[in-house]
Amino acid sequence: MGGISGLNAIPDIFIEKLDNFVLVAIPLYILMGEIVFRSGMGGELYTAANKFTRGIPGGLAVGTVVASAVFGAMCGVSVAGAATIGSAAIPEMLKRGYSKRLAAGSVAAAGALSLLIPPSIGFILYGAVADASVGALFTAGIVPGIILSAMMMLYIIAAAYINPNIAPKTDKSAPKDKLKSLMKSWPAVILIITVLGSIYFGIATPTESAAIGSLGAFLISIFILKKMNIKLFIEILYASTKTTGMILLIFANAMLFGYLLTRLQIPQQMANYVANLHIAHSAILFAVTILLIFLGMFLDGASVILIATPILLPIITTLGYSKIWFGVIMMITVEMAVITPPVGLNLYVIKSVSPPSIQLSDIVSGALPFVFVELAAIFLFMLFPHIILWLPALR
Repeated sequence: MGGISGLNAIPDIFIEKLDNFVLVAIPLYILMGEIVFRSGMGGELYTAANKFTRGIPGGLAVGTVVASAVFGAMCGVSVAGAATIGSAAIPEMLKRGYSKRLAAGSVAAAGALSLLIPPSIGFILYGAVADASVGALFTAGIVPGIILSAMMMLYIIAAAYINPNIAPKTDKSAPKDKLKSLMKSWPAVILIITVLGSIYFGIATPTESAAIGSLGAFLISIFILKKMNIKLFIEILYASTKTTGMILLIFANAMLFGYLLTRLQIPQQMANYVANLHIAHSAILFAVTILLIFLGMFLDGASVILIATPILLPIITTLGYSKIWFGVIMMITVEMAVITPPVGLNLYVIKSVSPPSIQLSDIVSGALPFVFVELAAIFLFMLFPHIILWLPALR
């Protein structure tokens, strides 16, 4: 392929790669996330989580992780989760005397859980590139998402226990207040059960569940929350279209890049080279992880997934590892990408929703410990890959 004939192949590649039913889920999940983001469901989630985690060391920050994890199960978009929870959580933590670093860092890191906890836009992109089942990827992300959330909470509790000055203890909420806040967040719980339950029990495909979730979020915002109006609906459509266009444009160009790599036999040659190396598989996995983290420092998450997958996946499968397993590992490294400078999107999102007293340096230094928590999670899943694979095996 070369010259004019090579240029003529570009539109054919774009059309072929974008003509994929799975990709329909991307605008639908983005639409659902925008509705959830702008309707106030995220704020109610934080309030409920806050009520239940008061009284333990770092309780407000722990509640932030819980709320972000639940929000991720509704949204799938990291930036939306960080902005929604951050706008409510950071002022509350600062008012209670929490350190600026812990307040901002915990929200930035926890907001990234949307990339791992299904439904995740990252899993949809990876599934399309890797030719892997998106439903299996969604199912595989549930247990690691819960484990990583728990590890983040344990870090916060330990840090607050060792140094109480960074997170002054708050009084426990009364049972009546807990019940009241829980009742206010029930629409979000129903939405999560509907979306994930329809996938796990085989009622709907991930794409169909995205349509169900978008419709459900829209109806909830109209009839239960009574937040929807024409002006807001137009804003939601505009934001959803803008984000979808950006992601699909990156996807189309990344597919062209992958096509060129395949025609040049680069991934296959790299896989064969690695297969003939007489070094431990763990050393190769470590090198792949470091490479993904490095790429994430300079590229957005979607670009990392779309550019790195065609190159690295043949190496991983040559070593005998599952596409589904590697998809989860990649999502965790992409989580690191959104909280590591210089191109950590969540860092800048948190800066935009934080009070002026919080500097970007506070957010970066506060998010850095969570990068090591995520690294520990990766090593755990490398040592025990069945943690990721056992739930998809039950489907």
